[in-house]
Amino acid sequence: MNFQGSPLFGGGSGVHQGQDMMVDPNMLGSVGAPEGFHEGQNMGPVFTPNVVAEMDYRPVLVKQASINHLPVTACSFDSQELLWAGTQRGHVTSYYGMQCEKHSAFHVSSGTDTQPEVRQLLAVDGGVLSLTSTRLRLNLRRAQAVYAYTDSDMQQMQCMIQTSPDTIIMGGHQKKVIEFNALKGQVVNKYEVGEAGCAVFRQSGKYLCAGDATGKVTLYDASTMRKEHVLDAHSSMLSDFDVQRNLLVTCGLSTRMDNQLVADRLLMVYDMRVMRAMAPIQVDIDPTFLRFVPALSHHLVVVSQMGSFQLTDSTSVSQSMMIYPVDTHGAGITSFDLSKTCQAMAFGDSAGYCHLFANNEHAVFSGLDLPTEFADHPEPPHHEMHLMDEIVAFATVPTFYPANDSLLSEWPSSMMKKICRKPRPIDPEILRSMKVMHNVCCVPNPKKGRRNQAPYKIKEENGAKRQLSVPESPIGRGEDPFKTVPKEYQRMLMRYTKLDDFDFRHYNKTHFAGLTAEYNNSYCNALLQILYFVEPLRAALLSHICQREFCLACELGFLFHMLDTKKGEACQAKNFLRAFRTLTEAAALGLLLTEAEEINGSANFLTLIPRWHRFVIQQVNSETSQQVEVASDSPTKETDPSPPAQPEAAPEKKTESGGGKGRKKKNKRGKKKEETKEESKTETADKEGEDGSGEDSLKSTQEEQQEEVQRMEEISVVKDLFFVNSKSELMCRCGMDNSKDEQIKITVLGYPPNPSPGSEGVKKVTFAELVHHSLTSDSTMQAYCNECKKYQMHIKRRKVTSLPDLLVFDCNLSNESNLNFWKDQLRILKKEKKETSASPNNENTPPKPKTLCRYGNACRRADCKYSHGSERSTGATPGDSGDSNTAQFDPSYIPLGLRITMKDDGDLAVEEVSDEESMPKEEVERRELYEVFAVVYVIEQQDAGRHLVSCIKVSEPYHQRKERVTCTQWYLFNDFCLEPIEKPENVSLDLTWKIPSVVYYTRRSFLTHHESTVSNWCQMETLYKDPALANPKRRKMTFLPMQPEETLSKGDLVGLDAEFISLKEEEAELRSDGTKSTIKPSHVSPGRVTCIRGQGDHFGEPFIDDYILTPEQVSDYLTEFSGIQPGELDPSTSTKHLTTLKSTYQKLRCLLDIGVVFVGHGLKKDFKVINVQVPKEQIVDTVQLFHMPNKRFISLRFLAWFFLDKNIQSGQHDSAEDARIALLLYKRYRELQAEGPDTVRASISELYETGRRHGWKVPDVTVSETPAWADTDNMWTGQGHDSEDDILDQTPGFFESQ
Repeated sequence: MNFQGSPLFGGGSGVHQGQDMMVDPNMLGSVGAPEGFHEGQNMGPVFTPNVVAEMDYRPVLVKQASINHLPVTACSFDSQELLWAGTQRGHVTSYYGMQCEKHSAFHVSSGTDTQPEVRQLLAVDGGVLSLTSTRLRLNLRRAQAVYAYTDSDMQQMQCMIQTSPDTIIMGGHQKKVIEFNALKGQVVNKYEVGEAGCAVFRQSGKYLCAGDATGKVTLYDASTMRKEHVLDAHSSMLSDFDVQRNLLVTCGLSTRMDNQLVADRLLMVYDMRVMRAMAPIQVDIDPTFLRFVPALSHHLVVVSQMGSFQLTDSTSVSQSMMIYPVDTHGAGITSFDLSKTCQAMAFGDSAGYCHLFANNEHAVFSGLDLPTEFADHPEPPHHEMHLMDEIVAFATVPTFYPANDSLLSEWPSSMMKKICRKPRPIDPEILRSMKVMHNVCCVPNPKKGRRNQAPYKIKEENGAKRQLSVPESPIGRGEDPFKTVPKEYQRMLMRYTKLDDFDFRHYNKTHFAGLTAEYNNSYCNALLQILYFVEPLRAALLSHICQREFCLACELGFLFHMLDTKKGEACQAKNFLRAFRTLTEAAALGLLLTEAEEINGSANFLTLIPRWHRFVIQQVNSETSQQVEVASDSPTKETDPSPPAQPEAAPEKKTESGGGKGRKKKNKRGKKKEETKEESKTETADKEGEDGSGEDSLKSTQEEQQEEVQRMEEISVVKDLFFVNSKSELMCRCGMDNSKDEQIKITVLGYPPNPSPGSEGVKKVTFAELVHHSLTSDSTMQAYCNECKKYQMHIKRRKVTSLPDLLVFDCNLSNESNLNFWKDQLRILKKEKKETSASPNNENTPPKPKTLCRYGNACRRADCKYSHGSERSTGATPGDSGDSNTAQFDPSYIPLGLRITMKDDGDLAVEEVSDEESMPKEEVERRELYEVFAVVYVIEQQDAGRHLVSCIKVSEPYHQRKERVTCTQWYLFNDFCLEPIEKPENVSLDLTWKIPSVVYYTRRSFLTHHESTVSNWCQMETLYKDPALANPKRRKMTFLPMQPEETLSKGDLVGLDAEFISLKEEEAELRSDGTKSTIKPSHVSPGRVTCIRGQGDHFGEPFIDDYILTPEQVSDYLTEFSGIQPGELDPSTSTKHLTTLKSTYQKLRCLLDIGVVFVGHGLKKDFKVINVQVPKEQIVDTVQLFHMPNKRFISLRFLAWFFLDKNIQSGQHDSAEDARIALLLYKRYRELQAEGPDTVRASISELYETGRRHGWKVPDVTVSETPAWADTDNMWTGQGHDSEDDILDQTPGFFESQ
């Protein structure tokens, strides 16, 4: 079983504190504790003639299985004299005999596997099988690969077992196990085993025993895989078990009172004849692995991952106290196997070593008389052959060319006629969509035929065309005639080879920004767009800033700022996804998808999206909430079980009228309570004063003031927006009830049970009834009763105390029965619509216009004859839908509006209404109107898997900022594709490919009750104070920080350059025509960012030179181009100013908000990798300054040589040098510009002419003298200082935070 991530797998040394450990004195006498072992180290002559006991195992040899000291995750003995070992990186090695001579080695995982560790090794007749999390591979014992098998149902594979000579069964942490023919490489069958899956397989007789991570062992019929028995062995987790004859013994983990997992020192024993538990076996070590020793009857080997093992008798009452140590030098044991002869044992540890133990000096691994398969020796080629040799290879016979005659294939020219086949006419659709870019005609591939192939027109002898057996599709061979997914809903794929020139405007005609899906876990783009269009949340996150490195609220604020500033272009959520991936809670909840799930679209989004919403909302709430001290009554008062009529409920209620009765802000609750309490105290004092008891009343008032306590209340805009406050009551049979307050972040819809076969049929159930049932449903659960002193069945009742501004519903359609329920309800609605349309009342209804108005919902003409949708405001009476273009859409099960009334008894009344229903003239207490705001759909696309889209109602503030119009409009967001849609299309359903996952409803006019002002957190102090991660005693200063007397203003020049490191290499393929096609682009991250002063006394001096620490694994530091050495990004060894990406991002945002002009070379890529949006008016790119249209772009090195006579980048790149050169080039450009535009054109023409003559290579020249800006008398260089402590006095305030 794989223990990666287990709380016990810590690699600790020794045994637990307080563990009584006895060691065999014979072993201590013969084997000493070495200082350290090396590869192939022999542990010495440990066997003596006096030791003949079969239970006396001694250490023989320690072998290094991984040169990188990676954990040995699997080891297995072969039927031949071989020992196999697999590592965490997917490297498999075999060793021969007791001396462990290296036999063969190979890799079993590809470079794209996110979990390449070898989970299990199994030797079969055809070779050795290696199992990883997503792949099964068969290799010959000589290392040649036979096949590698993957499957969509292989996502978290864990174990396998051989059930017949050619059949194995594989399982893992998933619902299905796979029966597989290992010789043919084919799947035989698949069986459902439940959510827990299988982690360990053992076989005994007719039973196939499977253990799972929940602590249970399930016994299946080996022939039918039908579940026969379930043994609940351990309360928390099962680590290993084994079976011999009728005994089944398990070891596992239990949970302490502090919710920590500890190894259970009791081995559970079961008699498989009666399926009952026997007396457990107590051991003296923490068991992790165990195996029966077939050579010794009823004996077990129990192994602890702390570095020891114990031999015990499963039938003896008094157990052996002899513990055998495994000298791992503090590393944990990660794998274990016992040879088939029981003469040898192998242990793999987390440091990459294999430890071999044996009970005699002539031990063998296999008792079978099978020769070990070694690699073939190469045979020398045959230099001569016999004419009668029948086995000679014909390929060795050279081709015979006649000396005088010609070959038969050389036909004379008189017998040949050259005929040119006419080219195939170009499709008019291709000519219509053709674009000219850089004198090259480009057109998207229509995919109606194979590349570089043209069909022949073959005619019969009589001239008639041959009839094709398969008719041509009317829409082309490359198209699927049965595809029902509209184009705008299909999965958006990007051509990475033309990423820089990708035309996003073709997919987005609006001014709103889309999101690209280049990085892992980009499935959440649809939900990020929804959160962005919640105006109060957007304003709160844009105003939020904190010092946490991986804060989702900060990253969402940065992302929302980019979405605000970009118009019609696509943004990247890479920084948010980077912080999202680092959260361990997200990984524990299964929110991080593997690369295979992303590419194939095989993830279960119907359950993933609600979990993502719940987690992100809770995380943002905890990061943005503030603790406010408010007055409260004495905490000893009893809780009133009646509906919430206390003062706290008043601020939760929102009024619908616009007469200035907005909802009270939460931060005013404390003040309101204090005023109410003061008034009540004053009235009480006045009454008591009239009765002549003023002194007594004064004393009682002082006592009440002393009893009044101050409590802390959590204030957060997220709570007001998303949390449903409710009170849950648990009532026991005895009448004892308990209540507690709950906060619901997303409401899961509950469905009625399926109708029985003999019932009347499916009944109509409205969406409002589902909402009512889900919010106020009663349920039964088992809980402990303090009155009965035991566990009893309780009735749980939920009462909603306040409703939020956004109601979020999980449609819960991952279950097939729930999906069928929606299909039945849609069938009923269509039937009702058909009956209504056929009624006589609709015969004289005038036809509605089908042509859409060009102005859409923004049209204000009352007499317009075109269709506008259902949200057009023309001055008509409220509630009049006007010209609604709903005839083309089927009726939807999702209503456009809901009216929710909170009753005095805690119940709710939910009704379906139109979203255009007029607001009541007078306020109705505890009644709220909601309208649909957004829907997240899972699109089932047959050829591309599943992906997500969202339909969002964009409100007026966003249109005012982006489109400069006042209207509301529905949009479809499909990654970077944005499309305006009609309102009925938002809730229109086709459950064959468009399945709703989450539905959002907003309170009517809730924007008027929230503050939408954004406060700017950017200040100049951000540039002054920046604590570094490296040790100040070791760090060398390479820049002069901003001084307090220095200021930056709008229009100031700042030179900028960034260097990158590679996190993932590019994946590309070579086409048949020789061109390269990028499958997956390389992922790069900022490694160094430098900003240079562009004016003042310190011109050319850097004030920011940040080396950025990344938490992800770096695949290539690109030192040749970036100048970054590997140790410079390590906090323990770096001598640079090492900081976080968020800290550098804040400084760049401050410069951006000040309005400085960034000068650099190739800034487009720099800003893209840093993931910041900079307006064009704040960018001066020397790539564009010295560029002629339709010509190549010129490198910075060539520009510096031509205009400045400087030879730069002769070695490694330096971002400070590149930024200075860019500033000087811009200074030179302005000098040329001052002389006139003709001078600029002439200089650039001469530049290109010189470049062509030199082949765009800089000739070997001598570097010129130091310019004025680099004069050491005027420029700070940091020389002469051993560390930054020497210059602390020169930079006051910069290191104050350290």
